[in-house]
Amino acid sequence: MVQILPPPPALKPEPIFHRISTTSPILRLYDPTKYGADARSFRSFGPISRFDHHTLPQGSSASRAILYAGSSVRGCLVEVFGDTRVVDVGFWMIAKMTSKRELQLLDLRGGNAMKAGTVASVCKDSNRAYSQEWSRYFYENHFLYEPEPGAMIDGLIFGNAHNDEDAMAFYERSETAFEVKGICQLRDASLRTEIRLSAIETGMCVIPY
Repeated sequence: MVQILPPPPALKPEPIFHRISTTSPILRLYDPTKYGADARSFRSFGPISRFDHHTLPQGSSASRAILYAGSSVRGCLVEVFGDTRVVDVGFWMIAKMTSKRELQLLDLRGGNAMKAGTVASVCKDSNRAYSQEWSRYFYENHFLYEPEPGAMIDGLIFGNAHNDEDAMAFYERSETAFEVKGICQLRDASLRTEIRLSAIETGMCVIPY
């Protein structure tokens, strides 16, 4: 088993960056019945999820918040429902967004995780304490992870733990960049076929609705 060592990295990072253009689709699933979530809301409570960069102990941070997103409906479904393998559309909404400016994400996909100073397993391991610690390091040590002089990374892109599709974690630095292009209920008839195909392709099932 690959050992995930805590930061700092043993060698100086040689990070790879992924650019999100102003036309790139950014998809987000959210449940508006929980925590007052909306299409663009960043979660200040944490750390809970894989790359939460909130400071310990767990609680609400006034300065740090995060938003998780994907580039495909299938990727979003796997991130939300992959653990149970049961897609329950419930009250979930899906938002399509773009960015008003180019966003710079630290690339942790494949071998790029090693170039960032860690290992690819940090994106998969069930012990999220490792990935959260690395996310805090990426966030705080911006002088090591500058896409260009004076610029700070807006978040991370990584292969999710379920089917290795691209997933994105955006730091609150990017909060003002998002522009909502459309919102609909996950149960909308227009998404029915795509949801069912996504479930078949990933070995999940869909609760009839």
